[in-house]
Amino acid sequence: MAGTAKTFGLFVIWLTLAGLLSSCAVAQSGRIKKIALLAPFEGQYRRIGYNALHAARLAIADAGSREIQLLAVDDGGAVASAIKRIQALNTDPAVEAILALGKAASHPAVQAVNDRPLIIIGSWGHDRADEHTFYAAHPSIVQQQLDSDLLILGGDLDDNLDEIVLVSSGSLADEAFYQRYTQDDLHAPAPNLLATVVYDVSRLALEALMSGGDIAQARHEGINGTIEFEDGYWRDAPLHSFRYDGGRLVMLSD
Repeated sequence: MAGTAKTFGLFVIWLTLAGLLSSCAVAQSGRIKKIALLAPFEGQYRRIGYNALHAARLAIADAGSREIQLLAVDDGGAVASAIKRIQALNTDPAVEAILALGKAASHPAVQAVNDRPLIIIGSWGHDRADEHTFYAAHPSIVQQQLDSDLLILGGDLDDNLDEIVLVSSGSLADEAFYQRYTQDDLHAPAPNLLATVVYDVSRLALEALMSGGDIAQARHEGINGTIEFEDGYWRDAPLHSFRYDGGRLVMLSD
């Protein structure tokens, strides 16, 4: 896994540089559009990025468009480096939407320097802080996270969490999703609680970009129900409760 992470880290850097160098040509062609995925791909929380990457790749494959590219960018593991990544993305006119996961990528200071639609997926202890930001979660979950010191970060868990109940708008991946999610990479991590949400939000962003529409007005019927935003939050987002049972996450009865 460490070797894979190191190789992918270099790949992420190359993608970032390639995107910036090709921005003029892309802008002139008017054909290629990019969705950036800003998340940790190195260090303790790299599974967050890898889980999101495989879900977003699957969404792009299912959308069937060759005009949309996924640009995966490591957030550097800190707010300062995430700000630099956003500033770099701001210089590429082909980047039309950003998906952000992780505590650094979703930080209010990062949101503040962003100038295009940014969709936060997962609760990382921050609320939306900018008009360009959307939150793919129920508002009550965001507030609950702001009121709590507990952060569940992508499956790198060392503590005993069997007594903790988690609340999420995401649903667990079924066997069909798992098989399709892992089919392009034997080393893909098992899809976490955010994988289906990343897939649904990616589909929403893809459909908006492909149609020339506005993400704020977009609507997608997905795995987790209807995905659309109202006042910056996922309108009528579902609420599910989960508990760890022997290290395995299970959904409690609604």
